[in-house]
Amino acid sequence: MAESKLDVSRWQAARPQWHYTPTMQFYLRVIEVAVIDCNCCLGLASISRGVIVALPKPAADPQARPTDEALLARDWIATSETLKPRGEWPFVSFPECCEHLGANVEASRMALLDAIDKAGDFDTDEAWARLEALSTSEPKDDIEPLFEAFRVVSARDQMALFA
Repeated sequence: MAESKLDVSRWQAARPQWHYTPTMQFYLRVIEVAVIDCNCCLGLASISRGVIVALPKPAADPQARPTDEALLARDWIATSETLKPRGEWPFVSFPECCEHLGANVEASRMALLDAIDKAGDFDTDEAWARLEALSTSEPKDDIEPLFEAFRVVSARDQMALFA
């Protein structure tokens, strides 16, 4: 049998790498946080051929009532579309994240939604009503108080502290 003289090292080097740049890390983390909120683990396998996949966590209960964060995260994956940037901080959509990662948007969406639906009971009237209420209401204010900043002493006055 004759050995192939085809050098595939250039092909391997040209393949998109998931953790290559900080920008890719950011978009990957946005999807990962949404998947974690839905009680799933993100899996990025090279054999997935451009599809972002997830698996329900071992402790996930398919009959469990999803949290508000899980409802919003699943809705973001299921319904978000790319919008034109508005101002300095544009809305980051699921298709935009997939585009930056080089992943197939619709195949990734279907794979993630399949895993999320296995991890919790998202298809109930109560869940749909809660999602509608969460989507139409304003975000809740952060109840955590701001921290008390310590007093900053200029370098010139620092010597007076030890005199």
